[in-house]
Amino acid sequence: MGPAFQTQTHPMIRRRVFHPILFALYPVAALLAFNIDWLQPTDAIRAVVLAIGGTFILLALLARLTGDWHRAGLLTSVLVIAFFSYGHLYEGLKAVGLGASLGRHRYLAPLFLVAMALLLWWIARRMRNPAAATSVLNVVAAATLILPTLTLGRWAYASLAGGPVEADEGVTLHLPQGERPPDIYYIIVDGYARRDTLQRVYEFDNDEFLSFLEGEGFYIADDSRSNYAQTGLSLASSLNMDYLDAILSPIEEARGREALWQLIKHSEVRRQLESLGYVTVAFSTGLAGTEWTDADYYFTAGSIDEDLGLVGANPFEGLLIQTSLLRLPSDGVVALPRFVPDVRYPYEVHRARIRHIFDRLKDLPETDEPKFVFAHVIAPHPPFVFAADGSPVTPNVPFTLRFTFDAGDPEASDYIKGYRDQTIFVNTELEEAISAILARSEVPPVIIVQGDHGPDSNSGRQSYIQERMTNLNAYLIPEGADGLYPGLTPVNSFRLVFNRIFGGTYAALPDRVLYSQYDTPYDYLDATDDITSP
Repeated sequence: MGPAFQTQTHPMIRRRVFHPILFALYPVAALLAFNIDWLQPTDAIRAVVLAIGGTFILLALLARLTGDWHRAGLLTSVLVIAFFSYGHLYEGLKAVGLGASLGRHRYLAPLFLVAMALLLWWIARRMRNPAAATSVLNVVAAATLILPTLTLGRWAYASLAGGPVEADEGVTLHLPQGERPPDIYYIIVDGYARRDTLQRVYEFDNDEFLSFLEGEGFYIADDSRSNYAQTGLSLASSLNMDYLDAILSPIEEARGREALWQLIKHSEVRRQLESLGYVTVAFSTGLAGTEWTDADYYFTAGSIDEDLGLVGANPFEGLLIQTSLLRLPSDGVVALPRFVPDVRYPYEVHRARIRHIFDRLKDLPETDEPKFVFAHVIAPHPPFVFAADGSPVTPNVPFTLRFTFDAGDPEASDYIKGYRDQTIFVNTELEEAISAILARSEVPPVIIVQGDHGPDSNSGRQSYIQERMTNLNAYLIPEGADGLYPGLTPVNSFRLVFNRIFGGTYAALPDRVLYSQYDTPYDYLDATDDITSP
């Protein structure tokens, strides 16, 4: 029975040559784990299939050519590692200041390819006992997957563990008697700066747009500050009307940002409004944590949003292309579409989503019930994909919703121009959307237009925290501006609205500024006294 079973076992399994497959999985898993806060895990499916399938085919082919699975495994692992490391090496050389010498394809690619060719020749022709390395490489390859597997596992557990947030203040809200309650629009324009920051850092006078808002009855909180420096932190706080240290336990913080996404999706604001009979309206944003796919009305940008298809790389694949040997044809542009999906396609999808949200805000369906509309627009936040007139712009760096991307970080001057132009575009779209909302509303609506935090130019024209923590904050409340004040921060936004519209008894919280860095989101620095007024 034993020998018969042995002859039916695949040669790769019998000889335990697993490391090429594991080495092929690692860069995909590690890149996904590093970006899990803003990517959909399903974005990596195509990459996983191609990585495993391509590696297996290459291994089988080399084993047939060499007649030795161990030697073929070594050759395959070297090719896999070389393929997935080239883009990282290219960016790393630019980051350490060698971009003018080695950090160019014309210099790096020949050296890289020659070095790989020599190593492959030595393994194929000179290495005497390749089998001795197989067990060691199997262990090393498996070890590399431990950290990304743990990260992705923790994310999956956190996704399953999330749930609705229950009210802890015992406040009861009531609908206005004898009249239809107002629709409520919460429009987040991501990274939108306060007036004085725009003037000082971006040399942009925003008075025309702010005057438009004031002309429509909005109150502008001129001394507004964001409570937190990051989208997940800021929206989890504002939508739950409290500071996160009062909401999250240390165990929940250990779940990472997924705890924040659950707070955003199952917020106290949403729970209260739904209990009053409001229907929810939400949009596809490209950031999984702010997509309320279970809303009563959930709008996407159509097929370009739902299925990227074979003609375009999704955001994850764009990153993978830019960090692998595919960086060569990608930067060469001409050859790329013949072999892999278009790496620029994620920018088209991002543009389509932004335009779609603005267009939909102008023409939402009529409903018998009042609406709570949550619109998270990832602009003027990078990437900068619109010129001031709305024409498309495609950055020459891998697509990401983070502020920066290693050596692809824009220079301060480029950031300032891109941000200023995109702000002008956003202003135009907001004016049209707000005008359409007001024209279509039989009952005067509540509209909050808010930056979740400020921008990040690193220009030195203003302190980093001052720029990052000063945001746009504008309110249209039918009953007027009573109770609004210049230093109002997002944590108090819905406390005030609920008190004014639904007879709530929420106490105003202190307007605090809690800065934290991206890698340590819950390690706060109280910067309240560091922010200067306009």
